[in-house]
Amino acid sequence: MKSKYQLISPDRIKDPERPLRSDLSPESVNDLVTSIKAVGIIEPLVVKAKGDNFEVVAGHRRLVAAEIVGLTQIPCIVLEINDLEGEVLKLHENLARSEINPFDWANHLAYLKQQYKISNGKIADLLGMSEAWVSQHLEILQYPAELTNAVKQAKLSFTVARELVQIKDTNKRKVYINAAATGGCSPDLAVRWRKEANSQKPVFNQETETEEPEQSADFVPMRNLTCPVCNKEILPEEQTTVITHKFCQPVPQ
Repeated sequence: MKSKYQLISPDRIKDPERPLRSDLSPESVNDLVTSIKAVGIIEPLVVKAKGDNFEVVAGHRRLVAAEIVGLTQIPCIVLEINDLEGEVLKLHENLARSEINPFDWANHLAYLKQQYKISNGKIADLLGMSEAWVSQHLEILQYPAELTNAVKQAKLSFTVARELVQIKDTNKRKVYINAAATGGCSPDLAVRWRKEANSQKPVFNQETETEEPEQSADFVPMRNLTCPVCNKEILPEEQTTVITHKFCQPVPQ
């Protein structure tokens, strides 16, 4: 792979044809703007020739920040690579970056499969990841809408979403997703919720009449909790397994 170092005017550097990040905005690069103003661009952009101009392969955020700062010359490494090599390099540069949304990863992996007619195993080999990692990320595109939206909006991590999607009951799954997205959920808690939801019969908007048990002299009332869906107090008689109001749960279809 041939390469050369070159200072290039920003008006000759074009955005990636398929940017990995779907949420790139001037506000999202404030940290880089501050850094570039202080010390300049430390790590050159990686670009490839595109006609008389260049296309960013790696360093899209740095380009946006450099344009905001007003740099007239940007340090770049110009590579002689084909389109597939460029896409793989773009993914490699971002593998260790946790801020990349899992839904963006899924979309880009799906693009590689369709555009270059390659298998999950081949993508895994190119990225140095496991085939299971590739398959699990591609599955995000098949998640139910409420879970996909939560992942897109970064309300749920990939690990949490991977557990909650395995909840079999549709209505109960919506409750857990809503609770996790609103009140937060760790991967360990997601595993517990998934096991709990799949091992018990779902309870949705059901009222049961039971006799009030006799209270002994040392009876201590249950502490009221806050519903992670509507943020209002939950009385003991209103609690469900996931600790939400019954009326905050979706009505079964």
